[in-house]
Amino acid sequence: MVDYWQSLMLGPYIPHGHCYLWQPGLVWLHLLSDALITLSYWMIAGALVYFVQRRPDVPFKPLFWLFAAFIAACGATHLLSVWTLWFPTYWVSGTMKALTALVSLATALELVPRLPLALALPNATQLMDMNRALQDEIGDRKQAEASLRTAEQEVRQLNQTLEERVQQRTAQLEDAKQQIETLLEQERQARITLQTTTTDLQETAERLSLALSAAQMGSWDWQLDTNTQIWSPQTERIMGFEPGTVAPSAEVWAERVHPEDLPEVEALVERAIATRTEFAAQYRMHWPNGTRHWVSAYGRVVEVKDGRSQRLVGIVQDITTTKQAELSLRASETRFRAVFEQAAVGMARLNLQGQWIQVNRKLCDSLGYQPEDLIDQPFQAITYEADKAQDEHYYQQLITGQQASCQFEKRYLRKDGTPLWTLVTVSVESDEAAGPSALIAIIEDIEDRKAAREELLRRADEMANTNLMLAHTTAMLEQRNAELDQFAYVASHDLKAPLRAISNLADWIGEDLEGQIPAENRRQLDLLRSRVQRMEALINGLLEYSRVGRRQRSMVAVDLNLLLANVIDSLDPSPQFQVEVPTDLPTLYSHKTALGQVFANLINNAIKHHHRVDEVGPKGHCGTVRITWKNQGKWLEFAVADDGPGIAPQYHDKIFTIFQTLKARDDFESTGIGLAVVKKIVEAEKGRVWLTSTLGEGTTFYFTWPFTKTLPVEDEDL
Repeated sequence: MVDYWQSLMLGPYIPHGHCYLWQPGLVWLHLLSDALITLSYWMIAGALVYFVQRRPDVPFKPLFWLFAAFIAACGATHLLSVWTLWFPTYWVSGTMKALTALVSLATALELVPRLPLALALPNATQLMDMNRALQDEIGDRKQAEASLRTAEQEVRQLNQTLEERVQQRTAQLEDAKQQIETLLEQERQARITLQTTTTDLQETAERLSLALSAAQMGSWDWQLDTNTQIWSPQTERIMGFEPGTVAPSAEVWAERVHPEDLPEVEALVERAIATRTEFAAQYRMHWPNGTRHWVSAYGRVVEVKDGRSQRLVGIVQDITTTKQAELSLRASETRFRAVFEQAAVGMARLNLQGQWIQVNRKLCDSLGYQPEDLIDQPFQAITYEADKAQDEHYYQQLITGQQASCQFEKRYLRKDGTPLWTLVTVSVESDEAAGPSALIAIIEDIEDRKAAREELLRRADEMANTNLMLAHTTAMLEQRNAELDQFAYVASHDLKAPLRAISNLADWIGEDLEGQIPAENRRQLDLLRSRVQRMEALINGLLEYSRVGRRQRSMVAVDLNLLLANVIDSLDPSPQFQVEVPTDLPTLYSHKTALGQVFANLINNAIKHHHRVDEVGPKGHCGTVRITWKNQGKWLEFAVADDGPGIAPQYHDKIFTIFQTLKARDDFESTGIGLAVVKKIVEAEKGRVWLTSTLGEGTTFYFTWPFTKTLPVEDEDL
């Protein structure tokens, strides 16, 4: 029994593929063709079944079921054609074809008798004609009823006047009654028929109107022989009119269509009329308010007489929103392509399998490949071996939805095999309906950045070592400064002690030998005292000079008006010497002692070196010192000017050198340290000092000083 069935199923046959010599192209051609035919047939059969189930009122329902079975059987025969390419079950295939033949025959036998009935179904125009005929008949029936009522009136009158003839006319009246009843019955039947037809037409119109309203579509009807048009209210709204405010015509429609689109649309309509077919178009319309709207129109010829189109009907729909979205999408895609291709960094798109599907020029230039070398290749093919595990980790997180984007560093292999360090930023491309569809990668060449980072790390190590050395050196300098301060103090003390002893000894000799010492010896004693005083002043100047810039000083608020008043008071110039100070000096945060020392040295220098110390000038003063200032933003510029003898240009730099004086010390007592201290203090504050001078007219010393308006944070903490 098993052998019988095996022989029935397979038999001594060969698969159908042998007939094609197993040529792949030919086999695949038949396989795909039969498979698509099978799928299409079964979808058509399913659609018919769905239609019949959803429309229980459809006529000829058995015919639909037969068509569905026939089409499904046809699909099965094509499916078996695919099967027999490899399995020679020709008996089964033949049986299926026989079954298909039977179903086809049954369908044909069922279809042929139904054709007259299907052709007899009235169309909408015929129903409207029947409706008008029934209305005419109703009018006739109403007239008949009026005539009948008149006849009945006459009968009643005749009954009153001709009672004697009732008997004779009874038979006639009975006949008239029968006729009236017959007419009434006919009228009732006509009314029922008319009402049923009207109801069906109303339901059909309502369904059509509902469908058009739901789709926001308008309908139109163009009688070509009379050139008249009928527009639905929605059609008028789509054209920018209020319903009922315009007479529909082709001219009115043409005025609304954009001039650039009108010729093409008119050509489509004329072609449809000439060929008695249909047309579809999308075009722009201008509304009276100046706005532009996109519409989609469809129409077809539904009535032909003597080979000429008589009627064109169709629908129109406002697609402005959809069209704008489409145009925006196209513009967005264009911008994306421009950015993608012109980007200064590498960009690429990959499918969810990790294959390149789009790469830009920058990426190809960085890696040395051509686009065709990368397209359809997996990204791992050009990934540095040590980075593949990291790549796989991030790739799995992206495609499984654990991350929407990620960024990491990796190495790609150039075409010549050398690695390239890159910074890769990957995000998932998706939409709400289909979900993730691709991956977008931004690949930035960071080879130089990597080298710079390594160089920075190396420099950081060097800087750390340098900082350690600087800290050690600073500690040593602080220790040496402390030792130097101690040494300066001890040296000053040890040097001053002998000087005081010498000065005291000279005083004692002068007192003991008063009146006994010759004039020459007295001069020598005075010279000795002056040398001692000079030596003590020199020691004090050296001590002060050594301390400049090495002592810790705090920032305090300094009122320059008060500071200069105190400085001048401490100098105590003679009443004949005038010091002019401005009254609008600002207040700043600074090192008060250092700034006061600068002013004191400069003012004292102007007074001490003035050439008219004992002479009274024309204004009653022997000399004048004038102080001025300028606000230069972050700096204040001060000037201390005098009307003294002036300084020759060749000495402008020399006077700021320690121990340098312009006069012999025997002629004029001076240590030569004051201006050196000024220069050192000013430069310690990052300022500068300079002078201008004219011989015989005076000298002006300038210096800049930081203009700090608020107390620095570190001093606030102190």
